[in-house]
Amino acid sequence: MNNSPDKNIISLFELQSMIKKELKSAFSENYQVVADINEIKENASGHCYIELVQHSEDSSIPKARLNATIWSYTYRMLKPYFENETGNSLSAGMKILVTVQIQYHELYGLSLNIIDIDPSYTIGEIRLKRRQIIKKLTDDGIFDMNKCLKFPVLPLRIAIISSATAAGYRDFINHLYGNDYNYNFQTTLFSAAMQGKDAETSIIAAIDEVYKTVEHFDVLVIIRGGGSVSDLACFDSYPLASCIAQMPVPVITGIGHDKDISIADMVANTMMKTPTAAAEFLIDCAVQQDVYLDKIAEQIKDSIKKRLQNENYELQNMKIKLKNAISTKIEQNKYFVKNFFSKQMKPLLMMYFREQKNKLHLYQTNMEINDPKRILRRGYSIITHNGKVVTDANTVKTNDEIEITLYKGKKTATIKY
Repeated sequence: MNNSPDKNIISLFELQSMIKKELKSAFSENYQVVADINEIKENASGHCYIELVQHSEDSSIPKARLNATIWSYTYRMLKPYFENETGNSLSAGMKILVTVQIQYHELYGLSLNIIDIDPSYTIGEIRLKRRQIIKKLTDDGIFDMNKCLKFPVLPLRIAIISSATAAGYRDFINHLYGNDYNYNFQTTLFSAAMQGKDAETSIIAAIDEVYKTVEHFDVLVIIRGGGSVSDLACFDSYPLASCIAQMPVPVITGIGHDKDISIADMVANTMMKTPTAAAEFLIDCAVQQDVYLDKIAEQIKDSIKKRLQNENYELQNMKIKLKNAISTKIEQNKYFVKNFFSKQMKPLLMMYFREQKNKLHLYQTNMEINDPKRILRRGYSIITHNGKVVTDANTVKTNDEIEITLYKGKKTATIKY
């Protein structure tokens, strides 16, 4: 009751009560409102408090702001329904369509009471946002940058971005180092938060750390052990996708999603479904290289064998030709001597034959000396690389594999310096 002598003066509570009454009368219906979630909090009693905003179209500055509440008895039903339908939790930055009642309280002022949320509207917004991010990455010319990088032949030096305590990280390490071939991988962990509101900035910071020493790594692996769609929402952001796309080494993702492919997966060089699958992929790369090297070694071996066979065949032909030529020459000389020389020429003929015999012996000696097998028997060897005989040390490089042919057997070796 107003006890003031001036009846035109009213108390603050009376004014608030009047506003409340007028608002209740003027806004008695329910309204559907589209807004962005600026902040969201759940308290111990189960109530959910949301700050709704509407931004100007040409800036991020809000042009409208209002607090809203979802009372616990409503939130208990709305929350699981919304998450099941959208695959996302209500979170800051999300655009929602809500059914509200206008409320006014003498102490807390104007607010909204949310009684329903339309998940189909948010689903459309999420899909639209993904399309916009993909289009921006494409328009910026970076969507396929990481995919265009040539994947290393033998990726052994691996940078890893993950949480140090995550099960997915342990699975990756155990599978990688427990490989059946005893391949020696080198891994370096760059720890990051892989879910929650800080995940995006944490992963980007880890990528920046990898970039500082990127020359020490063959690939970058980003892994986590699965989770809900909302847990993986950070992998659909433009800043994170942009960092992955522009990384100067191939990026492998093993994010552990069940069905949806994130934008981070799309821009990465190689997408694997789980951390274990990412480890298996790296092991397979090493296996394929082993198979390739074995094939090359066999080709070199066959090439050398064939070449030696050809050279031996040519040598035998030369022996036969030389023997035939000498025999022919001797027969010609015998005929010449028999028919045209007298007995007085016998000493000269004997001298001539001795010279011929010495020349023959010299030819045979040279042939035996130059026989490859004789040379090999003296401790020499034939060194080949890629099917070619090595005569100059400058034609082979460090880590090149060569084959050494000895008098008995062959050996392979690797150039160390």
